[in-house]
Amino acid sequence: MSVTFRQFEAFRAVMLTGTTTEAARMLGVSQPGISRLIADLERQIGYNLFERVGRRVSPTPEAGLLIEEVRRAFTGLDQILEAARDIGEARYGRLRLVSVPSAASTVVVDLIEKFSERFPGTSVTVDVRSSDSALEWVVSQQCDLGIASSHVENPAIGSETLQSGTAMCILPAGHRLAGEERLSLTMLEGERFVSYCRDSAFRHDVDTAFNKAGVTRQLLHEGRTTDVVCSLVSAGFGLSVIGISEATARARWTLPPNVVLRPIDGAPTVTLSLIWATHRPVSAVAREFLEIARET
Repeated sequence: MSVTFRQFEAFRAVMLTGTTTEAARMLGVSQPGISRLIADLERQIGYNLFERVGRRVSPTPEAGLLIEEVRRAFTGLDQILEAARDIGEARYGRLRLVSVPSAASTVVVDLIEKFSERFPGTSVTVDVRSSDSALEWVVSQQCDLGIASSHVENPAIGSETLQSGTAMCILPAGHRLAGEERLSLTMLEGERFVSYCRDSAFRHDVDTAFNKAGVTRQLLHEGRTTDVVCSLVSAGFGLSVIGISEATARARWTLPPNVVLRPIDGAPTVTLSLIWATHRPVSAVAREFLEIARET
């Protein structure tokens, strides 16, 4: 028969309270139960821990030495129990997010601020990827939650819409259309156009919109992310329709130099979504972040 945690718990309680009666009340057991646990422990370790005089007990010198080790062990256990409770209440742990670049510096920052006010002990890590890569990271469980700038129709992914609006046109500040307050797809006929990469879902939406409008463009340059596309426009390689809604543009997002944003009729809808994998349980920390996103 081996020594048990309950035996050391009884020993610690007697040392704390000074009597087996108080120790029994502290642990919620009977006084004979405490006495039996102490007797079993003494038998296992081979020496007495208490001298018994009537109903009173007095610790032996060996008990004085042993209690120091027991206290250290219980301090560690108390810390583990506290951490376990904090994890269950989302006060502790780590939240891993992956976000499209445009949202990482705008919507995500606002959500993290609100989340950290409520759960200051939780570490938050944000990785920045394209929308398509964010979907892949969520499905492959490389993160807890993702923020993607596309409508998600995938049974492996759950989603919550954060923002929805029409995509914007970005063009060099000196462009002939820069003075217009509002544009249309037909106004971009024959223009040099910076596209997203061919395997991008948003690229497909943009090309479909232009094809429906019967508008041809000079498709010379491509970028993987909105930031890259905007930088190419800023450098004068053409104009573009980007996956940024007017709501996002009004947030913290910073335009590169020498460009202007204009609303454009006929552009596809941009949906900013918070996403998670449906084939595994959402952690307590992620559930809290999701709830804050819904509130916000």
